[in-house]
Amino acid sequence: MAGKAAAARCLLRAAGFAVALVSAPAGGADDDLVVIKEIRTFGNDRTSRGVILHYCEFQPGEYLTEEELARRIRRTEQNLRNTQFFSRFHVFDLPRSDPREAVIMIDVAEGTDWHLSASTWQAELRRENIGGDAVTVGAEFGLDIQRLFYRQPWIFDQPLEAGASAFYENGHQTIVENELGYAGEWFHHEAAGGEAYLGYLLSLRTRLGLGVSGEYFHYYDWRFKIDPPGRFGVQPEAHLVTFLPYFEWDNRDDDLYPRRGFYLAAQGELSANAVSDYDFRGVEGELRGYVTPGSDFVFAGRIRAGGQSEMTPYVRRLSIRGADGLRNASSYRTIGTRALLLTGELRRPLFRSPIFTAWFEGVVFVDAGRAWDPDETVKLEAFDYAFGPGLRVHMRSPFYFDWRAELNVYDGLSFYATARRAF
Repeated sequence: MAGKAAAARCLLRAAGFAVALVSAPAGGADDDLVVIKEIRTFGNDRTSRGVILHYCEFQPGEYLTEEELARRIRRTEQNLRNTQFFSRFHVFDLPRSDPREAVIMIDVAEGTDWHLSASTWQAELRRENIGGDAVTVGAEFGLDIQRLFYRQPWIFDQPLEAGASAFYENGHQTIVENELGYAGEWFHHEAAGGEAYLGYLLSLRTRLGLGVSGEYFHYYDWRFKIDPPGRFGVQPEAHLVTFLPYFEWDNRDDDLYPRRGFYLAAQGELSANAVSDYDFRGVEGELRGYVTPGSDFVFAGRIRAGGQSEMTPYVRRLSIRGADGLRNASSYRTIGTRALLLTGELRRPLFRSPIFTAWFEGVVFVDAGRAWDPDETVKLEAFDYAFGPGLRVHMRSPFYFDWRAELNVYDGLSFYATARRAF
């Protein structure tokens, strides 16, 4: 009997030890962890406390190591910086009466609600954080498109985001490219429509959602035959409804000037004859990576790629033109149903502006890219490329100037200048 009693006591001790292990906070023994006892906010006269807490990387009652707590405090500051709601923000651990209980203070100063950005073609005026609930409304206007838009994260205090917009495109001229570049055929179109999306915030840096877009096209002044069932999709009038699933994952250390981490985004596009004059599908994705080879240098790399069905209308085809595209003004074949763009940059901060809040950055870049259709044979030597030095100006809120210029000296050799444009 004594042996049985001893065995029973051993089993009870083992069971108690197992229960203690399960109930202990994850990440190590209790002695190695700090519990978040309280989160305090100060200075948020307009922004709700709930909005600020949504951008925290920790929650009351959470157990963390000292190193992890310091990392999450830095990340929380970065999250607050990226909102652009505040002119000042400071997150710190208050002096502790108990070494294992942390009270976190979030001290902020409200910034301006209004933000203005401009380029040579477009301007955008928006008001952010309306009512202190992170709601944004605004208008975009210029030579390219006129748009009204609305965005909001954390709907009903839930991990949901939503957005909607109404737009009008006025008098676009589109030049159709062949395999060698411009073919001399072109058309004009006008379009009006709207779009909306609803997404789920998997985390502060990861989101998944679905958008729906509807628009009406009016084509005019074409220099080739109208082809309602054809590959260009040009006809006197047409309507288009597309479903746009999307995914985004971002673990960069900074949104405006990343130095480390990765960014991944993908978006699909689906339209069917049941709801639209067009029947096509496609997907486009982008992967960015950042490493810091030295204290002053950053290497940034990017891959953009996508594919679409052959009957995708020309106005919806993949493009590697524009400010985020191939930096070669004389490049060929930048629009197609297949596209690939590779970009690498070596960046180094130069100096800060003594007049306005901005800093200058030197860049050495290499680009290679091509767009094509399924019936084209594409070889590596057929890719366009650009390389050379550049200069970038980073600017802060509330005013942004987004401008880019390039000068191709010889073949792919280019000089490049831009204001607040960095992938």
